[in-house]
This record gives sequence, structure tokens and C-alpha cells, in this order.
Amino acid sequence: MTTPVTTEPRILWAATSRNAKTGNVPTAWIGPTREEARSSCIGCPMLDNGCYAHSGTPVIGLASIARAFGEGKDYSLSAALRGRRKAARMARYTALGDGGRVSRVTADGIVSAVRAAGLQLVGYTHHWREESVAASWRGRLMASCDTLADADAALDAGWRAAVVLPEGAGDTVTPAGRKVKVCPAIKTDGRITCNDCRLCDGSARGPVIGFPAHGNQTDAASDIASR
Repeated sequence: MTTPVTTEPRILWAATSRNAKTGNVPTAWIGPTREEARSSCIGCPMLDNGCYAHSGTPVIGLASIARAFGEGKDYSLSAALRGRRKAARMARYTALGDGGRVSRVTADGIVSAVRAAGLQLVGYTHHWREESVAASWRGRLMASCDTLADADAALDAGWRAAVVLPEGAGDTVTPAGRKVKVCPAIKTDGRITCNDCRLCDGSARGPVIGFPAHGNQTDAASDIASR
């Protein structure tokens, strides 16, 4: 069992990404160790129940970043924003780990820097029910929800919401009648990237975004936190 850390999660920012779904955008990683990444997700029911991020290729990506970090590479947000590709229209928060439990000061700094660079911030937190997380991130990140009823609860609490859907699901509605739109990147098999779409900017108005379960998530979990 992973033991929670008592300090604020450390965030490493990469200027570029090879993730075909998101596009080549600045991307945050909780780390530099796998233990720290896992600790940031404690409380999420997906952590040991099929989470794509902690059981798939993002773990390999973190190992590569950790090696470079240990050799002195600069993974600060400022360096990532300077080194980003011109086509980047967003910054992703996060590829691995849940960044919700950082301080308000850290959250404010991230939002300010990303917006000053002319980018949108796209990210999710499973910890949206925690008061301190809501104080830092409500109106900025998407609430990562496990059921349509949870999505309604998040919306009622003032969040935008993203939710896992059954495999093969299409657009639908929540129990309260809110519209749920399947992620365009998934719906188009990658012809539209997150960098193209940016519907998951939690500061902007929009529908609930649905992520049909797929791969090792089927009948198990959501990889929303890894999006």
C-alpha cells in the first residue's frame, strides 16, 4: 500500500509530449519518483483498480523524466513554457499523478504562468470533494468523476466535470439532465487532439466530458487523471 506523503507534491514540467491524443504540449508530471506520483492519487478509487496512468506507459515516461531530472535537466514550468512548440495552445496538468493537493499559492502560480504564455490549462482532479482542493482549483480544473451521479454532484458544487462512461458509450445525459459529450479525441480516433479541442479547460463553460472505458480500463476504471 502506498503511504501518503505529507509535503506538497513535486511537479516536473516537460516542454513537449509524444502523446498523440493530447498533442505536443507542455505537460506536468507528479514526481520525480513513482512513489510520489502514486501518493498524490491516494483516495482515488482507480489507483489500484485498473488506472491506466499507473499501470501503463505514463510510468515509463516518468522514469525517463526522472533520470534526466537527476542529471540536472530543468523541468520548471518556466523552462517548459519557453521550450514549447509554437503550435501548443494548452498545457496539460497532469500526465501522471493528481496535482489537486498543491497549495493555493502553487495553483495560482501555475494558472498565471500558463495564461501569461497565452495557453489554456487542461487538467483534472479526483480530489474535487476536498475543501482545500476546491479552494485552489474549482473553476480551473475539471472534476474527475466516476459516475454520472458524481458528475451532477460536482456540477452542483460549482465544478466542470469529466466522467468515465461504459465502453462504446455515446453522448448522453446525467440523471439531472445535464449534457454529456464524448471526448472528441476519442470519438474521432485521434483526428482531433486535446490541443485542437480544449473543451476540458475547467475555467470555460461547456458540457460534461465523457471518456468511454477502453483498454485495461474496461469494466474497471477511468484514466481521466492521466488525460
